[in-house]
Amino acid sequence: MFNKNIYEFPILYTNPIPKIALGWGSYETIANECRANHIKKALITTSGLKGTGIIDEVKVVLKNGGIACEVFDSITSNPKDHEIMKCYRVFKDTGCDGIVAVGGGSSIDVGKCIRAIDANGGRDVGNFAAKLNPPWMETLARLNPCVIPQISVPTTSGTGAEVTSWAAISNTRERAKVLIGAPNIHSTVAVIDPLFMRLQPKKLAAWTGFDAMSHGFEAFLTKVQSPYSYGILMRAIELIYKNIREFTHNRMNRDACEKMCWASTMGGIAIGFGAGAGIVHGLGHQLSAVTDCHHGHVNGALVLGAERYNQPAAIEKFAAMTLAMGIDTTGMTQLEMADRWFDEMEQLLHDIEIQPGYLAEQYGFKEEDIDHIYNVYANDFCSQGNPKELIEVEVKDLLKSLLDAPY
Repeated sequence: MFNKNIYEFPILYTNPIPKIALGWGSYETIANECRANHIKKALITTSGLKGTGIIDEVKVVLKNGGIACEVFDSITSNPKDHEIMKCYRVFKDTGCDGIVAVGGGSSIDVGKCIRAIDANGGRDVGNFAAKLNPPWMETLARLNPCVIPQISVPTTSGTGAEVTSWAAISNTRERAKVLIGAPNIHSTVAVIDPLFMRLQPKKLAAWTGFDAMSHGFEAFLTKVQSPYSYGILMRAIELIYKNIREFTHNRMNRDACEKMCWASTMGGIAIGFGAGAGIVHGLGHQLSAVTDCHHGHVNGALVLGAERYNQPAAIEKFAAMTLAMGIDTTGMTQLEMADRWFDEMEQLLHDIEIQPGYLAEQYGFKEEDIDHIYNVYANDFCSQGNPKELIEVEVKDLLKSLLDAPY
């Protein structure tokens, strides 16, 4: 008789990824992709991207290609459930038949949510959250697949949302950031143009770039990381480590910009190829739900303390990441190589002007919110892949230690 319980995660599933068009000037193909997917009137979901001219340029491309459009530009960082429902009403009232999501992960994830809502009777977006209780696979099985097409056009080099099968939103009633899932929720096409990425201000280039880095190291460290994702993640970590500094301080560097685009997308693909996230994303999501801080920035604030928590359970993987970054480890033990990873991360944060720790000063985070944050994260299915078991008192002590100290 077979022992079906031999592994903690006996079956690893992969998520589909969309068609990807990555290259300079690829935004000019957006109307072609709309026509190929039978979009006649697109709703542009965006934060507005004021001062960049990106939305005006996309509207011209759509008009010249014979595609009508409406614009919903009230999306904020950590998109809120009520914003999403308002966007859905605009989608229905204006007779749109497709989504063109232009912006960071928030704009892309709102587009995904609109499609999930439309496929499931207009129900509130909170009904599609992936949690441990109730079991998220059971929730997913009850949902209809998304049929509305979506062209995703990222303008930040970090989230990888254009190629993932989840949408991260803030449930304002529960004060929680949740992952929304539904069958076929991934983008139909991802159009990734470095021309748009280089229009980010310096701080967003740093913050979203470090979000990409956190996808790389967290997905690599997770217990559900698979051989499919191993090589992709190693390459993503290398590309980001070698290019994020230059890109942060000089977005006009063509090579660094392009490589950050590749790395960001690779991180998202690897997550869908059987990897996942861990304590940095889990706690970071909930900190952003409570304080509305930027996700990539708070990942940087958490990384040193949170991954020290994980280090005893993943020394070999930390050592492997140090090698992937191209660090000379001659004569080092694996533990010394693992420790070197933390040294490199600390220096990287300094170079891209992200302050680790000091959660109270940076975000207004309060000690009385720690219990709430832990309880929400403990019900997040992403917590299951963290390399070290979540021990309540230790995780809460970790958050307390980061309130007024760097790590």
